Amino acid sequence: MNSITLRSPAKINLCLSVLGKRADGYHEVEMLMQMVGLYDEITVTRGGFGIRVDCDGGVVPSGESNTAWKAAAELLKAAGRKEGLSILIKKNIPVAAGLAGGSGNAAAVLVAANSLLGTGCSREELAEIGSKVGMDVPFFFFGPTAFARGRGEYITALPPGPNFWVLLVNPGFETSTSWVYHNLNLRLTKKVDCTKIAGLSVQNIAEGLHNDLESVTAAVHPVIGRIKEALLAQGSLGVRMSGSGPTVFGIFKTETTCQAAAHNLSGSGWRLYPTETLTESPFAEYL
Repeated sequence: MNSITLRSPAKINLCLSVLGKRADGYHEVEMLMQMVGLYDEITVTRGGFGIRVDCDGGVVPSGESNTAWKAAAELLKAAGRKEGLSILIKKNIPVAAGLAGGSGNAAAVLVAANSLLGTGCSREELAEIGSKVGMDVPFFFFGPTAFARGRGEYITALPPGPNFWVLLVNPGFETSTSWVYHNLNLRLTKKVDCTKIAGLSVQNIAEGLHNDLESVTAAVHPVIGRIKEALLAQGSLGVRMSGSGPTVFGIFKTETTCQAAAHNLSGSGWRLYPTETLTESPFAEYL
């Protein structure tokens, strides 16, 4: 086998709590993370020389600054290999949107390359390699539901929670994670215990949603608040911004209510993605 194609899912943060600033300049966080059924498609092919990344639409960099390129380079370095890898990315997940699309792409490359090259890395070893690429990458080896702490690199896999639908609403612009953290006022964070809503009912999860970064992004982009109001008006059980934003998600119990909300908001000019939470990782076959 010379090629593997994987679906790379998006994630949402059901809870994101910033605990403080670390000595290394990063922030100490706790997060409850959940994979959802919005996917990019990643094809990794063995052969040739060096690492090549191509992405349809030109929405992400194709060279060494791409997280998928970095992931391939880190795996080859760790394995002491010099083989060529070609990576094709078909994007569906919005870029710089709080959904960890790039981190999921990096994880997919590590999973596929590990299998193609027979490097034999465990999921823990892949997660360690992935942590050098981005703080959300390790989650994708332990999801679909997991608790993260540290910078996001320490992961505890959790039993999948109840299946429910979410409407992802993206206003159509990008946000910088580093900018959001830089402008975060730690005195205003609530430091919620993110373990409290794990495994609860859909209603209780919806009521317990939390994100310490939301106030930073929403202060500069009032559309965040307008999206939340619109989702609640459509009957969402709970709404929250994911990650550093700007994507906002609303929780719905059924596909019917979620799709109806998407239909009713179709004239808003926002990008709408009705989808459901995953109960199994799309990488499970290879981990």
